[in-house]
Amino acid sequence: MPGCQCLKSLDHENLGKIIDGTNCKRLSIYKKSVKSNTDALLLYQLNARLSGLMLEVAGGFEIVLRNAVAKSIRGHFQREDWYSDSRSKDRLDRRRKGDIKNACDELTQAGKDQNSDRIIAELTFHFWVALHEGKHRHRFWVPFLREIWPKGQDLKKLHKDLSKIRNLRNRIAHHEPIFASRWTASAKPVLKRLEQLSPEHRAWLDCRVGPELEAVIASINTMLGQKVS
Repeated sequence: MPGCQCLKSLDHENLGKIIDGTNCKRLSIYKKSVKSNTDALLLYQLNARLSGLMLEVAGGFEIVLRNAVAKSIRGHFQREDWYSDSRSKDRLDRRRKGDIKNACDELTQAGKDQNSDRIIAELTFHFWVALHEGKHRHRFWVPFLREIWPKGQDLKKLHKDLSKIRNLRNRIAHHEPIFASRWTASAKPVLKRLEQLSPEHRAWLDCRVGPELEAVIASINTMLGQKVS
């Protein structure tokens, strides 16, 4: 099990110092799931590694999603700054218009030019997920978005998966634990949806993090006595 030997080699005093330095309250959720302080630290360590791997997976998916969506909309309106086109803006609700304005403001405050590539990158993951909401079916899904996904997609289920991915990414960003099965299982919809958008990126991601991700999840499941699906 990754990291196990390092922790087992520590004496009681040094183990106590690490626990104090980590913050007992933060460790409490881990201690509820295992039998000892050493196991709690190991689970904490595995969770940290899992968070790093899953952030790479979710972050990679976000980049592929936003580029695919932006490319489709850009192709329809035949302009790089499609988000400035009145025909596009009329399709957006107040919140999504606000997202675009915030992205532009952030670039201005940073002293950066508001070119299309920067604005697309500055828009939040939530923006791209929200475009897949049912209320945007006729505004964005039918004319633009459904063409980037395999035929026959259930929009409601797709949006549910995208929301799970966004929630996972946000949970990691806020340093919340993700070792529970409901979160480790989130790897599946990320990889499934990435495969649908770009099999090449899925293969590249598998090569980079796949084996380690599987090993870390298996180690966590072993500690918690869960079956590896």
